[in-house]
Amino acid sequence: MELVVAQGVGSMKQNKYDVAEFFSKYSQMDRSTKGLIAAGEWATFRAMLPSLRDKRVLDLGCGFGWHCRYARE
Repeated sequence: MELVVAQGVGSMKQNKYDVAEFFSKYSQMDRSTKGLIAAGEWATFRAMLPSLRDKRVLDLGCGFGWHCRYARE
């Protein structure tokens, strides 16, 4: 068995969402508190989505789960 080590794995930059000050301000933005309706791009993005009725959806994104809630509804 050969062990393969990825280069650069130990040099990942910190995720800015892990910084308490940044996340505190991000979590107060309208798109974070009011959901998709407050996201300026939502109307255009929603128009591009197919019907999700009776579909299985995997959301690998980040944020507060607004897209998951939309998919569930």
